[in-house]
Amino acid sequence: MSAARYLELSSPVARRLYRLLEVAREDGHFRLQLRLQTWAEKRNAALSLATNLAVAATLLGAKTGLFRTMEEPQAWAVRRLRHTASAIGLDWPKAESLQQLERRLDPTKPSDAAMMLAIRRASQTAAYQPFRAGVLPWHSAVAAPYAHSTAPLRRLADRYVIEAALEIANGRIVPERIQEAFEALPDVMKKADALSGQVTHAVIDLAETVILQGGEGTNFAAVVTDVDERGARIQLSSPAVVARIKANGLKPGDELTVRLDSADPETRSVRFSVVDD
Repeated sequence: MSAARYLELSSPVARRLYRLLEVAREDGHFRLQLRLQTWAEKRNAALSLATNLAVAATLLGAKTGLFRTMEEPQAWAVRRLRHTASAIGLDWPKAESLQQLERRLDPTKPSDAAMMLAIRRASQTAAYQPFRAGVLPWHSAVAAPYAHSTAPLRRLADRYVIEAALEIANGRIVPERIQEAFEALPDVMKKADALSGQVTHAVIDLAETVILQGGEGTNFAAVVTDVDERGARIQLSSPAVVARIKANGLKPGDELTVRLDSADPETRSVRFSVVDD
């Protein structure tokens, strides 16, 4: 039976990832699995995307609104993603850009689905931006101006965007109180997004520790995707788990074998060590 909570893996790119990561229970044990979205879920995602694009265009035309923006992934994030692709056995030619790679990824393939999750994790943090004369609000993932308007029950900002769009559609002036809300909402939504991100990461960390628990002493193939003051960031080839390990001379791109030393669901933490050749 699937757990009630699902983690959507969808890359922001036009909701192209039609797979969901779910925590499943089988024979008394938990595991992570991917499932295809249903027909209704895919149609809902497509309609939501189209609606939000149309609303953004309407708001821009009226010189008002609140937009969702996102910058392109930074160079260091793209380099990390290339190491991740290597770890999961995905061919990514050097001449191919990240955008070109995303367009050809097949969500029905486990390696491609894992790469889509990695891209989601590496993406720049999205933000909210009120209308500014002479400034085009841009969402790099959809390559267009974008506005959130389709989830008013769970996103406060959507309620004001919908009200503004309704006024514009009926030939009326957007009330001053809504214009004022557009100025205040970016900070409010930033705090909400931060809390949401913390919860999402905590759930992913918990799921990873649960599926690894009991496998202490097992060796895994991994690739170093990044190194910083916290040590080396590694990507297991299978399962698609990301973890930290002491650097000790490691550098991005290094292939290595690691041993699982501990997986503690209580603290949502895993610990690996390098297996010497």
